[in-house]
Amino acid sequence: MAEPLVSVILPAYKMGPFIGEALASIAAQTHPNWEVIVVDDHAPEDGTRAIVEAFAAQHPGQRVELIRHDRNQGVSAARNTGINASKGEYVAFLDPDDTWLPHHLANALSILRGGVDVACGPVESYRDDPERSWTHKAWIDQWKSANFPFSLSVYNFIQPSAVVARRSAVVEVGGFDTDPAIQHIEDYDLWIRLVQKGFTFGFMSEISARYRKHAGGATTQEERFKVLHAILYAKHPDFFREGQRRMMRVIHEGMTRLHDRDKAPIMATILWIDDKLQRLLRKLGILK
Repeated sequence: MAEPLVSVILPAYKMGPFIGEALASIAAQTHPNWEVIVVDDHAPEDGTRAIVEAFAAQHPGQRVELIRHDRNQGVSAARNTGINASKGEYVAFLDPDDTWLPHHLANALSILRGGVDVACGPVESYRDDPERSWTHKAWIDQWKSANFPFSLSVYNFIQPSAVVARRSAVVEVGGFDTDPAIQHIEDYDLWIRLVQKGFTFGFMSEISARYRKHAGGATTQEERFKVLHAILYAKHPDFFREGQRRMMRVIHEGMTRLHDRDKAPIMATILWIDDKLQRLLRKLGILK
């Protein structure tokens, strides 16, 4: 049986210093059947075109296409352009400042063959600036996968560069929302809409994506993200209300089980859980 084609979508804007590493990690995949679509979102010249063209020349047996927008439209529009140009049964999202480990596509496809529509997994986040470097392994906690999709209403633990999805599912929900007000949280919005349409998610247990953090990264803007979460909450109020209600119920049931098992330290446990939950809700801007 032929290996399925995976279309790898890279939205590029001022990513010349990084995109070569991202492309090299695609070429190193153990899954051999892939195509690459880089969408240059009308960025200033930074070497991206030359890097992509050189990569295409090195891999003549694979489709490698560079599409340039005639004006800057944002990351959602760039990804949608790539999706529309793709030919694969599956689409994989890779931001050009991130990379994959060689088994990423193979691991994701093993999950997708089980019948789910979206495969995602834990990531290794890192910063490699000369003056400040670190690495952190961000596992998907068991409570998040066990209580999915309700856990998604509390925290977005799905990183785009760790996602491979059925192209048909992404197209059916309309791709990424291009509203400027929702950019930088557009991935969270897509996961919610996929869930609301009944599409299913599966979780890889092994880290296979590396997420680079640097000074120019969107996730460094903590205050802006509080505003973005409020916008997203207003767009999907039923999802967040029901999900958070269900998660509060899970917490309550968990505390009750602890109480039945050992009554002595229960108050300390309750206070600890309550403190952690309130901290998280404040960080997301849900609780003032």
